[in-house]
Amino acid sequence: MSQPLQVTAFHVSTVYVNSGHVKKALAEQIPERLLLTPRVPATFADPFEPLKAWLQNINEFSQIQPEQGADWIQIRFYFQTQPFCLHYEHYSDCYWIDADSQASLVLLSQLAGFIASIEHNHRLSQP
Repeated sequence: MSQPLQVTAFHVSTVYVNSGHVKKALAEQIPERLLLTPRVPATFADPFEPLKAWLQNINEFSQIQPEQGADWIQIRFYFQTQPFCLHYEHYSDCYWIDADSQASLVLLSQLAGFIASIEHNHRLSQP
């Protein structure tokens, strides 16, 4: 059985929309996805169970729906009643979160702030 990831396991950064059909000023304000960078190197060969456990350990996330393919992981979850999807690709060793609806797209920045606040509060609680 694999160890769950710590709730503070990731640093989050925002990737903004860079599309020709969106005005530049507006595009700089609309996040497209959140990139998650592990704070420490992974100590497990398959991150499926640890990623699922990481989401389940955060009370603000609900309706965890994991799927797994040969070289990818996708876990749908809800934050503030809106759907999101956590992705992982084995070949690129890359983690990211996408909005799963137009309404959740608006909440991506808030989700990024929430994940960052978990890390901040964790550091403050350390002796």
